[in-house]
Amino acid sequence: MFICGYHFPAEEGNDVAFDKVIEKIDAAVGDVSGKSVTLKVEDKDGRVLEEIAIDAGTFIHKALVDYYEKSEIEDEYKMVFYTNKYQISEISKEVDGDKTKDVCKILDDMNLHRVKVA
Repeated sequence: MFICGYHFPAEEGNDVAFDKVIEKIDAAVGDVSGKSVTLKVEDKDGRVLEEIAIDAGTFIHKALVDYYEKSEIEDEYKMVFYTNKYQISEISKEVDGDKTKDVCKILDDMNLHRVKVA
């Protein structure tokens, strides 16, 4: 099973504990202080609907930094693919609560999402 790009044993099935995923992301991404994360939301035609600054110190912030740094996409903004954005959203709903509720709602829609880390 792959969650947020990390492999977990098959015997855990779809019930991988969120703390295990968070632990792997924390270990991989290290210190993210000072890094800004911007999420760009586009419709299916590529029109930008909004750009959102992601709050530092949240799971979404760390997960998107990790995603951006691991991505092989060569662009300032990197597309966040469906499986990743839904997994990031689900974990954030649990661990960040109301702090990221609005961003999670956006990640759960069918629009296109791109991320930039500076």
